[in-house]
Amino acid sequence: MIPVDPVNIFDPAPFGPFSYYAHIGIGVIGLLAAILALSTKKGSPVHIWSGRTFMVCVVLVAITALILLATRMAPPLMVAACASVYAIATAWLALKPGSDKVRRAEYGWSIFLLAVMAVFTSMAIPTVLAGQIPAIGPLVICIIPLVLLAGDANFFVKPDQREALRIRRHLARMIWAFVISVRAPLAEFYAELDIPVAFILFGPLIVAPMMIWFFLWKQNSVLSRNP
Repeated sequence: MIPVDPVNIFDPAPFGPFSYYAHIGIGVIGLLAAILALSTKKGSPVHIWSGRTFMVCVVLVAITALILLATRMAPPLMVAACASVYAIATAWLALKPGSDKVRRAEYGWSIFLLAVMAVFTSMAIPTVLAGQIPAIGPLVICIIPLVLLAGDANFFVKPDQREALRIRRHLARMIWAFVISVRAPLAEFYAELDIPVAFILFGPLIVAPMMIWFFLWKQNSVLSRNP
């Protein structure tokens, strides 16, 4: 499962050139938009515009990724594509009032991610049992989706705290989507960049919580100065 077969950025084969380079180009735009959103004032026009751009790019990158994966399947990247869309969708829903329609959509996305994990597990178990990969690889790939699903459970059992939790949930989901979007290409190019596999596997599990803590601390500091 990890490492993923490396690719040559200058040679799209065996993929179609359009979907291959569209995937890369949209991904770069999305990551730049995410960095801009994280670095600008929350609620400002630039923050909103760049955040929406990132969301759209994540969806488009996921679509092109699934097209590419139809040619050469890589289960970790399938999970990354689906989990990033799920994170973006739930981040967007977190900003909506807690209507029955919104709650049903949130439940639906949780079921979607559970289904993705079921498919991934069905692919991983035979490969692990055959001794082709160590079990640690699939287990680590499952951690981020499980963290996100745990966040769902916490959010669902506290409907009376939705207003207090929704901004935190939105921020956390956007950061997880950003980290997933960064790890996916690194899993392809880690050898060329001389990045240890351990960093690809465990780095996001450290970086994302640190980013969430930092931006929540920054937000609380701003609120304390401007009550």
